[in-house]
Amino acid sequence: MLTRTLKTVAVATAVLLATAGASMAATWAYVDTDAKVRQFHQNASATVNWVEEGQKVKGIGQWNNWYKLQIPGPDGWVKANVLDFGYYDDYPTYPVKPGFGSSFCVDGKNAQFCFGTQF
Repeated sequence: MLTRTLKTVAVATAVLLATAGASMAATWAYVDTDAKVRQFHQNASATVNWVEEGQKVKGIGQWNNWYKLQIPGPDGWVKANVLDFGYYDDYPTYPVKPGFGSSFCVDGKNAQFCFGTQF
């Protein structure tokens, strides 16, 4: 009985951590300059898409100074210097303005919700 309970708790914890890690990794940014979107986080990787200056993008992963973007068309990687992660008033609940309140957001394909405070 104890073994079964421990297994259940372990599986539930693993699912919770996997889900929380994926949702907390997502962040919004604006593109500072037109750029190629690469298949992998390497300059020599194939170009799979483009982003344009002013475009709002969702970062879903990071590798050193590269960010993986979820964008219309094929997702891919751009260098960090192409992106601006500043706070924008047109989307006040996500991302959080650094140093002003806190929140935890879950961002799914069909919905998003946040817990926390905004000032």
